[in-house]
Amino acid sequence: PRRSGGSPAGPEAVRRAVLDAAADLFARRDVEGVSLRDIAAAADVQLALIGRYVGTRRELIDAVFDDLSTSLAQELTGRPLEQISFERDSTMGRWIVVLLHLVITGAGPDRTTASFNPVRALAGVLEENYGAGPAGAAVRAAQIAALALGWRRFERYLITAAGLEPIPLQDLRDEVTALNRRIGATPWPSPPGLPLPGTGPG
Repeated sequence: PRRSGGSPAGPEAVRRAVLDAAADLFARRDVEGVSLRDIAAAADVQLALIGRYVGTRRELIDAVFDDLSTSLAQELTGRPLEQISFERDSTMGRWIVVLLHLVITGAGPDRTTASFNPVRALAGVLEENYGAGPAGAAVRAAQIAALALGWRRFERYLITAAGLEPIPLQDLRDEVTALNRRIGATPWPSPPGLPLPGTGPG
C-alpha cells in the first residue's frame, strides 16, 4: 500500500519507511516471496534508495530483524506478564517470520546487532517479577520463548493433530500464556521432587 502524505524524504524517513514496508510484506508473503522492488513500491521510495540507506537484501533482512527485535523487547518490558498478540501481522508474528527465515536459510540471526532482544528482555521481566537470578531468568526466558515460538508458528497444525478443534482458540492461547507464567515462576534448577502432571495433590 502507498504511504499517505507523500513520499518519505531524508535518510531516516526513507529507512523507516523501508523497514516498515519490508516487515509488513514479509509477514504477509514470507521473506522469500518479497523482492526489493516490492519493498520500494510499498515504501513509496526509489529502489536505489534502499541500497543507499539500508544496504543489500541480506543487510535489509538483518535490519528488519533488529528493528522487530527491539520493538518486541519494548512490548515485553512495557507489558510484563501480559499475553502478546498471536497474530501474524503483530510485532511478535512479524519477528517470528523473519527469525525462521534466518534459521531455515542457515543465515542465522547471529549477524544482527540488536542487543536488546526479546529473550533478554523477558529474562529481565522474570528477574523483576519473580525474583529469579540472572542465570535462572535466562534459562526460563529461553524456555518460554521456545514454547511461544513453537505454538505461534505451528498453532494450526498442533490444533488439528491433537484434535483440539472443539476448544475455543482463545482458551488454548490463554493456556499457553498461563503455562509460560508457570515456567517463569519455577526456580532454576527445577526443585527436586516436583510431581508429574496428574500425580500431585488436587
